[in-house]
This record gives sequence, structure tokens and C-alpha cells, in this order.
Amino acid sequence: MSQCTAIKLTCFGEALIDLLPSQHGAFLPIVGGAPANAAVGFAKLGGTAEFLGGLATDGFAQLIRSTLDSYGVSTRHCPTIALTNTALAVVTLDENNERQFSFYRNQTADLMVNAADFAQFQWPEVGVFHFCSNTLTTSDIRQTHMALLEQALRHHQLISFDVNLRLALWPDVSQLSANIEACFKYCDILKFSLEELEYLCQTANTTTQQYCHWLFALGVKLVLISNGQHPVKLLTKTQQIEIATPTVQVTDTTGAGDSLISGFLFYLAKLNVHKANLVDDIDKLEQAAKFAVKCGAHTCTQLGVMQALPTLEHVC
Repeated sequence: MSQCTAIKLTCFGEALIDLLPSQHGAFLPIVGGAPANAAVGFAKLGGTAEFLGGLATDGFAQLIRSTLDSYGVSTRHCPTIALTNTALAVVTLDENNERQFSFYRNQTADLMVNAADFAQFQWPEVGVFHFCSNTLTTSDIRQTHMALLEQALRHHQLISFDVNLRLALWPDVSQLSANIEACFKYCDILKFSLEELEYLCQTANTTTQQYCHWLFALGVKLVLISNGQHPVKLLTKTQQIEIATPTVQVTDTTGAGDSLISGFLFYLAKLNVHKANLVDDIDKLEQAAKFAVKCGAHTCTQLGVMQALPTLEHVC
């Protein structure tokens, strides 16, 4: 595969520090945050990516900026938010190497940005806008999130939403479904884990099939559903495909979903699939999904996220 096309990925949201367990018992500070991971995944594969998010004035902020820059992700429009700290996520692994999170995120830089902080950002002529749900958890950051989402729509971006649900980050879980679902009408692509989709279905008192029908009625064009080592489902309004995941030796599942969605978006860009022609060719979507599951599987074989996200050589 050659270098990526001119389709640019813009990711908005949180860049934070994952404190990951090491074999020596200490925690390793690793740059993370789902939208930042997706930007890095896209860039490592050969794409053009930019991250939009607030950075703090503490010792971790420069590590975040320098790490993203080192992977080729632009941070030139990331504002520095005075007198703030960086959000922390302490990650532990259970006996099946599945992640458990403890978050430290109170008035952190990622929550304190507003739309005016990104006034100088120029939307690409052909681009993808990608976000997750952790910038919907409080009223101020949700207002910023929705303003950028409106801008992305006006600038004809392909809009991608990885729900990436983290219940512990929501001060009021009763508001979770409504705030997440308010974004769906803007979206072209939705990515859920099966667990996340079932949670929203339970809240809505509906089946997954009924829920997906509702999503397509809203205007969503494509839904990806991951389920651990089980096949990934790709749904459009008229078709459903299952893509088997490779069998790998799992070391750490942190970031597997971020790797999956960044690989999917990258391959769509390689095939010059954009907003106007997203569901015109189901074969191209299946190719992108097959590539994406390879990306996700590769990331599971290593500790951490950004360093574990694949390059083309790893998955081609």
C-alpha cells in the first residue's frame, strides 16, 4: 500500500496518561486517551492526522505533546489550559488480561477547553472527524463537543463516533444515554463494543436489532460492533457482514478498539471512501473491516497502546 490519500483525520477529545502495570509492580506512565490513540493509529499507518484537545501545565502535558508529535500527529491547535492537571487513568488487568480502569479526572485540561480555543483550526476540504463519548460527561465540555460537531457537519466531514463507554467518568449516569444519543443524528459511522450497545439497548428497553434500525433511520450509514475475540459485525441499512478476528496471544487489550477504528478509517481513506460515497461499495467496506481487525489484533499482542498500534508493515 502506498502513502495515504489527502483525506485527513481530525480527532477531538481527551489526551491523558494511562498508568499501566509493569512486571516489576510499578505503574508506567503511558500517553493515552481514545481520540489521541485513534489519531496516532491513523498516522502510524501512513495517514495525516491532527488532534484537538486541551493540554495542561503539569509535567505530563509536554510528554503528551511530544509523544503525539513524534508519531506525526499535529498538535498545533491544542491549547494550553492554565493551572490545570492532566487526567490520569490507572489501568489494571484481570486474570484474562482484560482492562479495569480507575480515573482521576476533576477539572483537568481535557475538560476545560471551549470552542473558541480552536478558532484558528482550518477544517480540511475532505476529511474525517472522529470523537468518543468522554467529552460528553459534563455540561461545559459537552457544549464544546457539540459546537465542534456542528462545525464538522457544516464542513462536510465524514463523522465517526466510537462510543468507548466509561461509566466511571459520568457524574450522573442517568444522563449518559441521552447525551450520547444526541450525537447520533450527526454521525456517518458508529463503533460500539457489543457490551456498549447492549447497555444502551437496555436503557432504551429495546433489542439490538431495533436499536440499529433506529440508528439508520436517524441517518447513520454504517455501524461497527466489536466483541472481543469474536467476529466484528459491519452493518449498513441493507446489509450485514461478519469479519472473523485473528487468533493471537493476548498481552493487553488496552487500545484494541482504538486500533480497530483507526485502521478502519485509514483503509477507507486509502480507498478514497468519504462522506458522499461511504456505502456505495460494500466490498470496500468489507476490505476496510478486514484490515481493521488485523490492526486491533496486533495491538492486543503488546503492552500499552501507542507503541502497540501497528504500522503497515505489521498488518500487510
